[in-house]
Amino acid sequence: MKTRKHNLNTIAMGVALAMGSMTTALASPPVPNPAVLGAISIIGAELANVPPTFNTSERIGLGLIESVVSLLVSRTNDFGCDTRTYDLFVYTDSPTTGFADIGGGVGVGGTTLEAVLGPRQNIGSRLKVDDAPGLNLLNGIEVVDYAGFHGWSRNNEIFDRRAGITLRDRQTGSSNKYREIGTKGYFKKVIGGRSWEFGWGLEETRRYRALPFEYFYPVQKWQDASWYQPENSDLGELYVYKYLIIPRSASGCQIRVEAPLGSIFNGSGVFELDGTVTVGRVSGLFPVVPDP
Repeated sequence: MKTRKHNLNTIAMGVALAMGSMTTALASPPVPNPAVLGAISIIGAELANVPPTFNTSERIGLGLIESVVSLLVSRTNDFGCDTRTYDLFVYTDSPTTGFADIGGGVGVGGTTLEAVLGPRQNIGSRLKVDDAPGLNLLNGIEVVDYAGFHGWSRNNEIFDRRAGITLRDRQTGSSNKYREIGTKGYFKKVIGGRSWEFGWGLEETRRYRALPFEYFYPVQKWQDASWYQPENSDLGELYVYKYLIIPRSASGCQIRVEAPLGSIFNGSGVFELDGTVTVGRVSGLFPVVPDP
């Protein structure tokens, strides 16, 4: 037994030494990976800056905006990316609840999402988002159900999205079920004397099929970038651009949330956004703004 134990200890030491050497000297792959430079740029941007400073109302408001985008993402899978702009109104004056109206809101041809922010824990906070009672529509497509279970990390650097969505075509009566799964990173940088909260993320759309067995299959992959300027007063602004990457046949579809300067009020426990969200095909990817 002593000999066997000695051999195991020797093997374990060899594995530890090998792993240690891996952390100091990485083997060079045979060819360059075209995605590496982009990954390095994203990692560098996050680590070179500081965590965002979102307050409670911002966590509710920004979480609702991300929920609106994920809902529209699902709609594009079976119902296309025809150009359409919706009015978007997001509001909270409560430490726990808020709502977002798309296209006027529930009962008037649009959709309303309602959010409840859970107590802040030492590890983060949970945000529950559901469709409001009543008839919710997105350009004639009925939103039967939106059930979002989202979460903020402790320092607001990670926003996690997980939603179950059911849409119904009112002409055929068929219901389509989706799952939206995504993660988004946020960081803060001061530019020109103004504090900006930047974000980037990936989202996956999964589509339900009952046969030959029940499963949600991955069908879409999206990438997004966002800009948020949270001035205390009515001088805030926000932009979210989400771009469809896969499937390649549908690439070029983009969802854009735009709230120009003066479209956001943030202060005294209130977050209010009055902007638009647009679905449609575009020729470019993301807007590139030169450094000041």
